[in-house]
Amino acid sequence: MPDYSLDPCTLLLPDAEASLAAWYASPLDRPTAHVLLAAARRQEQHLLARGAGLFDAHLAALIAGFWLGRAIDLEYRSLFTAAVSDQRALLDLVYGQLLMSCKRSGANDHLRSGFTAAARLLAPPDYFAILKRHELLRCLPLSDAGSTPMALADLLAEASVINRLSRAAGRRAE
Repeated sequence: MPDYSLDPCTLLLPDAEASLAAWYASPLDRPTAHVLLAAARRQEQHLLARGAGLFDAHLAALIAGFWLGRAIDLEYRSLFTAAVSDQRALLDLVYGQLLMSCKRSGANDHLRSGFTAAARLLAPPDYFAILKRHELLRCLPLSDAGSTPMALADLLAEASVINRLSRAAGRRAE
């Protein structure tokens, strides 16, 4: 499976189109998250002065806030309410990814909702890559407390092992 991981700073690049197929939840250390948050705030000011949309800057700030340990539920809901349908798909995917990176409860619901909303917008290769990725990630045990953040490749490797062991145990039970 190709690596779809992107640095969340790509959301702040001029004229950049956020990719619905990308993985924006690679763990960030605190200094990097602070840099991302500062860049997002600068971008917000720049966009406000131009009268342009702020969604990508707000999304980058949400990602930074998550890695800084802030409770982002309220910010997520506020951004979701203000977003249009395509933005809601990306927001749900990113929020689900952030939760999944720490194996927190609710991750699969957001990933499913985001994927459903994004499906009509995805090119076939991206559609099937995300479908396979989400199918594997559903094998991971999630909890309210979560766990140590993991990169996508590590999450997928763990999910693959769990999937193989589950299938093997199912065959033995027959």
